[in-house]
Amino acid sequence: MGTLKKQFGTVWKSIFLIWLVMVLRAVVGQSFMTFMPVLLVSRGYSLVSGGLMITLFALAGTASGLLAGFLADRAGSRPIFLFSHLLMTPALLVMLSLPGSWIFGGVFVAGFFVLATLPLGVTLAQELAPGGRSMVSSLMMGLAYGLGGAVAPVVGKLADLYSVSSVLWAVSFVPLTTVPLILLFPRGSRRSEVG
Repeated sequence: MGTLKKQFGTVWKSIFLIWLVMVLRAVVGQSFMTFMPVLLVSRGYSLVSGGLMITLFALAGTASGLLAGFLADRAGSRPIFLFSHLLMTPALLVMLSLPGSWIFGGVFVAGFFVLATLPLGVTLAQELAPGGRSMVSSLMMGLAYGLGGAVAPVVGKLADLYSVSSVLWAVSFVPLTTVPLILLFPRGSRRSEVG
């Protein structure tokens, strides 16, 4: 915390909030990308189908990242964060409930919302702290994504105890915990507007 305060000055709290949201988003994304193939194979899908679904998830995130950036330039980052995080939970729950080949569409939609804010978090933090762009990039991409992946063994252990389906169902509600944090994000996207 001391390093954050020293590096980012008056915007350190905003940087910390963005980072926390990015960590929670990474927990959701990493949990689904790691354990979704296990769940699907247990439901009778082939290993190839499991791999295809991960590809669809990632491709959807690529498309949504571009769209989120385009919309954030016009409406600001906070509304895009709110919109995607509010829709993330329903998209994940619907995907987990879809039967047969419908699940492919569900995976695409879920990936679209789960991965949409990844580039926005980095950009917003860089705009708030232009003098520490490398540091905030490391926080938002490296540390947040790494911590999200580090939670995977915990999710795996819980899946052993309760079932993969039950645990992924519970993880689907994590994005809702980010909504109060997003509401505390600065209203403007530029440092001059929040300073």
